[in-house]
Amino acid sequence: MASSRLSVRVADKISLQPVDCFLRRRKSAKSVMSNKIIVFMLAAMLVFCGCNSRRKGMLGRLNRPYEDNPEMQERVRKLMGMSIELPADMRSSKQGKGFLWISNNATTGMKNVAIYKVTTADTLPLSVERFCQLHDSVMQINIKGETDSMFITTLKASVKGHFNPKKRRCRYEGLWEMQGDAMGGPFICNVYKRPEGEGLIFAEGFLYAPEISNKRTLLSQLNAILGSINIKNNNGK
Repeated sequence: MASSRLSVRVADKISLQPVDCFLRRRKSAKSVMSNKIIVFMLAAMLVFCGCNSRRKGMLGRLNRPYEDNPEMQERVRKLMGMSIELPADMRSSKQGKGFLWISNNATTGMKNVAIYKVTTADTLPLSVERFCQLHDSVMQINIKGETDSMFITTLKASVKGHFNPKKRRCRYEGLWEMQGDAMGGPFICNVYKRPEGEGLIFAEGFLYAPEISNKRTLLSQLNAILGSINIKNNNGK
C-alpha cells in the first residue's frame, strides 16, 4: 500500500505559535495515521492467520478427513506388523492368508485398502512387469467379482513405478480393472521389504467411483492413509 504523506507549505510570516500548533497537529495526524497503520497491520495479520488456519484445517480435512478406526488399526498391526491410520467409515473387511482388504463399501466413492504379504525372493526395486505379476497373482485369489472368472488385474500399460531408497519402498500408480466385468479405477501401491524373513509387503489403495469425474480428493485421502504406515520389526525399529 502506498504510504500517505502530509505536505503543507508554511508561509514565512506565520508566527511561531501557529507553526508550533500546526506541527503539533501534524504530529497528532501522523500519530493517528501510525496507529491506524498498526491497527490495519494487526487486523491483516489476524485475517491472514485465520485464513491460514482455515487453509490448514481444510488441508487436514482433505488429507485426513476422518476419525480414527482403532479396532481395524489394531487388526492390521497384529496381522501385518505395521501401524496405520484408518478412517472410522472403513468397517467392511475380508481376510485371507497374509491378506487383508478393508473398504468403506460406499455406494459412491468406494475407497479400498488392501495389505498383503508376498513370499518371494525378489528384492526392491521391482520392475513394473514383475510388480504386476505379483500384484495380480494375489488379487486373482482374494478379490473376485460375481464369478471366479472375474478378478482384479492391473492395466499394465498404465502402471508407473518409482523407488525411494530413503523410505526403502517402491511406489506404483496406475489403473486397475475387473477381468470380465466393466469395473475399474485408479490405484496407488507401496511395496516394502519385510523387516524380518523373506518377502515383500504390499499396501495398496484403490478407488471405484465411476460417478465422480474428479477423483483427486479421494485419491489424496487414500494417499494419506498409505502415508501413515509405519512398519516395525520385533525389536520395534
